[in-house]
Amino acid sequence: MSHALPPLPNGADGFITRKDAVRLLPTRSVGAHKWGVGGVLMITGSPGYTGAAILSAMAAGRAGAGIVAVATSRGIAGSLAITVPEAITLPLGDLEGAPGRKALEELTETLDKCHAVVVGPGLGDDEGTDALMRALLAPPQARLAGGLGFAMPTRQAVEPGTQATGVLSSAGKPMVVDADALNWLAGQEEWWSLLPVRTAVLTPHPGEMARLTDRPVEEITSDPVTAARDAAMRWGQTVVLKHGHTVITDGTRTLVADDAPLSLATAGSGDVFAGMLGAFLAQGLSPFDAATLATHVGGRAARRVESQYGTLGVVAGDLPAAIAAELALLEQEKGDHHV
Repeated sequence: MSHALPPLPNGADGFITRKDAVRLLPTRSVGAHKWGVGGVLMITGSPGYTGAAILSAMAAGRAGAGIVAVATSRGIAGSLAITVPEAITLPLGDLEGAPGRKALEELTETLDKCHAVVVGPGLGDDEGTDALMRALLAPPQARLAGGLGFAMPTRQAVEPGTQATGVLSSAGKPMVVDADALNWLAGQEEWWSLLPVRTAVLTPHPGEMARLTDRPVEEITSDPVTAARDAAMRWGQTVVLKHGHTVITDGTRTLVADDAPLSLATAGSGDVFAGMLGAFLAQGLSPFDAATLATHVGGRAARRVESQYGTLGVVAGDLPAAIAAELALLEQEKGDHHV
């Protein structure tokens, strides 16, 4: 089904095209193996948000990641293993004391073998999340003295101008920063200094973007292209602003989605998007290209499900299989046209 395009917003270089998606589609060569295809480490989920971990892991697998490793709360690891048996689970326990240090060591060992990271979906907003994010991204002085800093009795701002040496910062792997990880960053002074330049894709909706930029939501939604482009330039990262026709920009290039399915206004669709995006990063696409492909495929997958359930009946659990079906079409087109 075709959809009429709105006028191209000022400041955008163009709409994402089908040709873009075919060109960017990852391919596998003879002799490919699961780690070589691309492992993705997902740091997701918490009690009460089991679905976020499950949905993002399912999407990553359906989008071509060779290995999906999920670091999550011990209490939901069992549910994840049953629902997504293909995934590796890394239970994080209570992240306190020696068990916490062991969990972080295991996470680091898995990260060394993975090609990309997804952090944020369903992490929650509590002291445990704060402690985990500091271990992942913050400089040592921002953590609790005497250990790896999982036990944090009180929140404290990360000092501006300090160099990040957290687990993810030090690894330098491409990463998707989504949902609760974005909200944690927004609470830190000069938070962009915690992310290695040109490694992250940040995926805010307008409310999260408002917190990250300290600007009113209305200002962002009135000109999303400018808001996203200016932020990407300032932060040195790729930004995916999810509002209407999604904007993808690294500050120098800016594309806009050619469709805006209303069915994606449903709980969990952002978790699916984050998992798919992480899979594309793990398969070697640059942050900008991975975001471009994920945005196109996500929109087409939503339309595919709409054809069966309508706009109101789509739920996030429908999307991973639809993503795989859309990727299969792209594979066929890529082969037919020898792109």
